Amino acid sequence: MKRLAPLALGLGMLTSGQAQAAINLYPDAGTENPALYTFTAASDGPLIAYFAGNHGSYRNLLGVLVNGTDRQIYGLDSLSSAAGDSLSFGDVVAGDLLTFFILVNVSDDDEGNPVTDLSYYSDKSLNLDGMNHVYSNAYGGGDFGIPAGTYVAFEDLSRDGDFNYADLDFVFTNVAVSSGVPEPATWALMLLGFGLVGGTMRRRPQPSGEPTFA
Repeated sequence: MKRLAPLALGLGMLTSGQAQAAINLYPDAGTENPALYTFTAASDGPLIAYFAGNHGSYRNLLGVLVNGTDRQIYGLDSLSSAAGDSLSFGDVVAGDLLTFFILVNVSDDDEGNPVTDLSYYSDKSLNLDGMNHVYSNAYGGGDFGIPAGTYVAFEDLSRDGDFNYADLDFVFTNVAVSSGVPEPATWALMLLGFGLVGGTMRRRPQPSGEPTFA
């Protein structure tokens, strides 16, 4: 179980009736998104995430790996953030590989510190259930004061979930994205590797240093 430092919570909540007209939601709810994404830094400068909505019941937090290294900055709590809230993950360099993830169903221990034992990544190969947990497209900006950027929506349930990719939604600035759908032969090879990936992730050492929460 991953133990996290105390979280400074925001006070806003996304109110019902606030439209998200410019955000294109996942069109095939109920089926796993076949598109796989590679996210990279578009230019040198800050990587900023904007909270765009929450339609799930779990308490989730957002984080990022930069070139495979956890920045240890977690925030935009799904149950307390308001649409338009932002979180900076610090500066990145053009071409840096970005892997977004959510800490799922975070709870508090006896000392009030958030803990979790489950994360879902934008890189499908890192997910222990072997499923794609993100949907992404370009976002033109304008809702809730959120600028144009790359929209990334997470599914926070496992392989038996609803696959609506609307449980936790973000817009990132300074992000380039490429996507594709694997060929059938590639799917077969990926399925063979999922068991090995799961075992590797369970033994993966946790990064050193103190995480930062916002």
